[in-house]
Amino acid sequence: MSIIQRIREYRESHGTRYTLTRLGQKTRERVFGTYDRKFRREAPTPETLRAQRQNPPPAGLISVIIPVFNTDPGMLRALTDSLAAQSYGAFEAILYDGGSTRRETLGVLEEAEKKDSRMRVIHGAENRGISGNTNEALRLARGEYCVLCDHDDLITPDALFEIAKVIAEEGPDLIYSDEDRITQSGRRHMDPHYKPDYCPDNLISDNYFCHLTAIRKRVLAEVGGLRSGFDGSQDHDLFLRVAEKTDRIRHIPRTLYSWRENFGSMSHRNLLTCLENGCRAVEEHEARMGRKVGAAAVNKEIRLWYEIDPGASVEALIWGGEEEECEACMGELAFLTQWGKLSGVLISGNGKDRWKLINEAARESEADYLLLMEAEVGGMNRHFLREMIMYAQREDVFAVSPILTDRKDRITHGGYALGMAGIAACVNEGMRRTAGGWHDMMNKVHNVSAVSLCCCLVRRSGWIDLSEEYEGGLVSVDWAMKAREAGKRFVITPHATARRERDPMLLSGRGRNPADVERFAKRWGPAVCDPCYSPRFRRDRANYRY
Repeated sequence: MSIIQRIREYRESHGTRYTLTRLGQKTRERVFGTYDRKFRREAPTPETLRAQRQNPPPAGLISVIIPVFNTDPGMLRALTDSLAAQSYGAFEAILYDGGSTRRETLGVLEEAEKKDSRMRVIHGAENRGISGNTNEALRLARGEYCVLCDHDDLITPDALFEIAKVIAEEGPDLIYSDEDRITQSGRRHMDPHYKPDYCPDNLISDNYFCHLTAIRKRVLAEVGGLRSGFDGSQDHDLFLRVAEKTDRIRHIPRTLYSWRENFGSMSHRNLLTCLENGCRAVEEHEARMGRKVGAAAVNKEIRLWYEIDPGASVEALIWGGEEEECEACMGELAFLTQWGKLSGVLISGNGKDRWKLINEAARESEADYLLLMEAEVGGMNRHFLREMIMYAQREDVFAVSPILTDRKDRITHGGYALGMAGIAACVNEGMRRTAGGWHDMMNKVHNVSAVSLCCCLVRRSGWIDLSEEYEGGLVSVDWAMKAREAGKRFVITPHATARRERDPMLLSGRGRNPADVERFAKRWGPAVCDPCYSPRFRRDRANYRY
């Protein structure tokens, strides 16, 4: 596919304005090195690396697993050089060659083995594919942890030290880091991927773990390693199977890995095959978790349809307006969604009274699900309720929210990011809904740390009372913190949409109540961390700017 075709296709799915924004960003990164300068500023200094070599963490031997087949010799040499430069010395690099026929590739492998005894080159009789070659290397690994690495990429000189430090301090079963991309020439770093901590729904929608990833060898053996039938999405399938066995998953918010820009890779050449294998991996994962789901590739994303009880009852708790407004909202909801068992409770009252009334209505309800909805919300899409019930039915999910937009299709609520300058801020507020945003997040089902009471769906059996002493929007964040304390999660689904010109649960400016801020800080502390929003982003707005 030509560059012009790719831009045209991107514009059709993301809109003209956002496409131009991304083109500008890409140009600045590639031509002017805007991110590259940031990457180099954050790189460890020679003094830091020297100190790391002198004080290694007690993590034992780490095995770096590298499947090789006819790799570009320059790229392979750059990788082995980046391994040789590691500040953590207790590692072995197992380079499993799947029958390469390219003499230059074989020459680099021989050279690496001679120069550094930590490089173990294994020559296989045939090319078993990326999964088969990786499994052969895993079988020979002697370390307690195995680090997965591609044959043409780069790791930073402190990458294994950072992994070893986490192993020594916490001993998790899986560790992953942030990453970026590097041009084929190796001159520019660009397109950083700053990731959240472990978010199950993000991982189901997309393999955001990717690289650099270290997994305990015992766990790899337990799940059976990689599966060749999922090549192209073999890592995604592996991570889902590992996540079924353990939640001891740790994120390192540092860029330790650089993908090589390679338009000949399978993800570029056979994107549809990769997506289809990813869909199969997700379907099998969810089946093992006891959930029936169908998955398909839609607009280059993994789209899920869970089985739900079509007879489930929903009670809408409509609040915030005069009785006529609440009735109109209820009528529009019933007309647009056509849900069979739908009832409503109209809640009037202001300030603290409304939270008390919502709590009473929730406790008295006999419905399966409760829909909290502010009276001015409207324009729900056809499958509004079904899309939210699909996720709200899970025991680990506390509440599900749609994406709310104004009449110009700009986001007015897409979940809250916590730990911001104003305690919490709406994610991607003002961005066009179809744009997708950071790594296309707003086009995928994903986890957030809090949602607005303006519109969300909750299982009645899992209801947690709102704190009735709050006057304003911080009641939503307090509610989320209590749910998080109970081990529950929040989900945003872009496939459920509604319209609200402005989120009334204001958390900044005139909407902030000083007494609420003081009350929240006293209960939860002055600084709240958000596992769903990287600490590497700016804190003034939740728009993923670094």
